[in-house]
Amino acid sequence: MSTTLYVRLPHRPHDQPQPWQFGAMPFALVRTPVGDKNRRQAAEQAPELLREGHAVPSEMPPADRLVLIVAASDVLLTAAMVPPLPPVRMRLALPNLVEDVLATDAAPCHIALGPAFDGAGSARGPRRRLLMVTDRAWMRAALDQFAEHKHRRRHVVAAQLCLPLAAPVTAPEPAPEPEPALATADGPVSPARAAAQSAPTEVGTVDTSPEQPATLVVEAATSTLAQSALLLDTAAPAPGELSRLWQLTVRTGPYEGYGLLLDDRALSTWQLLAPAGQWHGDNAALANAPVPALQGKRPPMHASRASETWRIWLAGIEECLQQPQLDLAQFEFAQGRMDRWNVRAWRWPALLVVALLLVQIVGMNVQWLTLRKEAKRLEAAQVDLLHTAFPNVPPVAEPILLMRRQVEQLRTASGRSTPNDFLPLADGFARAARDLPPDALLQLEYRAATLYVTLKPGTNTSALQNAVRQAGLQMDEDRSPPDAASRSGGAPAPTGSHWTVKAEGGTAS
Repeated sequence: MSTTLYVRLPHRPHDQPQPWQFGAMPFALVRTPVGDKNRRQAAEQAPELLREGHAVPSEMPPADRLVLIVAASDVLLTAAMVPPLPPVRMRLALPNLVEDVLATDAAPCHIALGPAFDGAGSARGPRRRLLMVTDRAWMRAALDQFAEHKHRRRHVVAAQLCLPLAAPVTAPEPAPEPEPALATADGPVSPARAAAQSAPTEVGTVDTSPEQPATLVVEAATSTLAQSALLLDTAAPAPGELSRLWQLTVRTGPYEGYGLLLDDRALSTWQLLAPAGQWHGDNAALANAPVPALQGKRPPMHASRASETWRIWLAGIEECLQQPQLDLAQFEFAQGRMDRWNVRAWRWPALLVVALLLVQIVGMNVQWLTLRKEAKRLEAAQVDLLHTAFPNVPPVAEPILLMRRQVEQLRTASGRSTPNDFLPLADGFARAARDLPPDALLQLEYRAATLYVTLKPGTNTSALQNAVRQAGLQMDEDRSPPDAASRSGGAPAPTGSHWTVKAEGGTAS
């Protein structure tokens, strides 16, 4: 189920300076079925009126959808040929299309683009479309009143487009009347036949297309609107006559309608020019309005005053909302994509994500602190072990390297050879190079715990590297060999491939 809050905005007061003060406004909270399997059956179900009354925006109940109904007298419906333009350029071009039908300047007006009329214009060229004109400042003030209201979607529609359309009436074709016969030389002839013989070949046709009756709603104006004497062309009414102002909303077609605010005398005079159609009214209008079409209509005793009024509007407002282009909230008043999201529904998942991130960050920091403490403990244990074995060694940053060097020095002092000495390196390399040709080795030099080997060009070094690795040594290509003076006492270095042989894991002392 989905809930919709309908709010009827008051007339724009011409005698009050900005900012306008909004008082209590009529509203209706309606629940409609959505998401059912049988959509046709759900659409046929009448909406359920949950709550109605008058309240300020801050006291109105929350709903899934908010629908603001602008008074019909504040919205001008007109049509114009609109060229296909992008939204930014369209907004700049619309004032030029309506300036001829406005009595004021088009600059302070908000112009909404409605649907296109059927069969008007081409799909790529200009098309005749509906334009809805209202005051921009009044539109912004009304939307600001509901900025703090809790809703997911928002629509702004004109009141005259929310009335239900009456069923079209087909005019009956008049029956032909009997015509007297005329005497001629050839015999009696009917007047129609005589006129057909003397008239031109064009024959007029009778228009039998159905006529669209109007839908008219008369309601008692609110007290705040009744106090605005500038809304009337007549003199200001006396204080006792303030309650006899009537709000008139007229819909004459699918995209046609207007609104008026009249007193008793003006309403009686206007009925002479009123279009034919169905009249509706609230309890006050049914009892006091000087409208002959409303006489004899009395609401049922079990129906409340407000619910009977909202029943008329709810009959046609859903059909209006099914056309998104009839929404006045366009261009700068369009609802953003973020506003259409149900932020409250994502409240708990967002809190859960934030909580997981906090737990992850806290856990990573705790783990880092634990590992840092363990590293400091191991480093302290290594330093203690080094000082225990060699008390005279000063504290250093790398106790492992210093321990290895001290052990090698002790081994050298005791007469034992280390893996980086010349004899172990030369012996291991000799055993690995026993399959080499006799002339493959050009030079062999030991320096800084490293054995430098120069091989004859074309020697199979891949097999030699595998053999050296099996002997426990490490053989790498010497890409930056030392100069000739330092290697062979000033003799030129032989031409060939240069390699370095070291003990695996060994370092120079």
